[in-house]
Amino acid sequence: MADKSLSVGGAWIVIDLVSTAQVLLRRADYHVRLSSLRDSPMICFEDQALLGFCCAFPSAGELIRNWKSYETEILIRFAPNFRAAGDKAWNVYSIFLCDNVATDIERREITWVEEDLERTRKIAAAGIANREDLARVLLPILPIQYQPRLLEGDAVERLHKRLRDISEKAAAVALDDQTPAAEVVRLLGERS
Repeated sequence: MADKSLSVGGAWIVIDLVSTAQVLLRRADYHVRLSSLRDSPMICFEDQALLGFCCAFPSAGELIRNWKSYETEILIRFAPNFRAAGDKAWNVYSIFLCDNVATDIERREITWVEEDLERTRKIAAAGIANREDLARVLLPILPIQYQPRLLEGDAVERLHKRLRDISEKAAAVALDDQTPAAEVVRLLGERS
């Protein structure tokens, strides 16, 4: 896997995850602002119900070692904002991401990060390879999404079957280019 992170002045900056998360959160109608923490980009986001922060790490090990100190730093830095946020202050998310693949032990430790219920709710993940992976990770804070899946098979045959359930006569002529649409509608209304 190609390394997608840069080192600038000794600080790691993971551009792809942060910018992609920023786009996904904006599309979910969050107010999103780019900030920084320890010379690395960080996203601050909020809507009417919650607020949160998103940081990316260059490796799963870095995420595991540093998530708690990042969370502490964020909470101290934004304490005045939390006091002004009212009820939203009870619904704060800290999101910690990494695009590098984690070992089995690191994956288990990242799960423990999410299970830590102190101070903020947490979303943590490693091995995020693409936008779909990131969207899956962010599902707890994204609006409910429905992705219809068509069954395998011939779409024309499925349409004929459905039409036959309504009207045998309409099914016989529905896909015939010579039959006017008004006639198909009339036949559908007759119910055979």
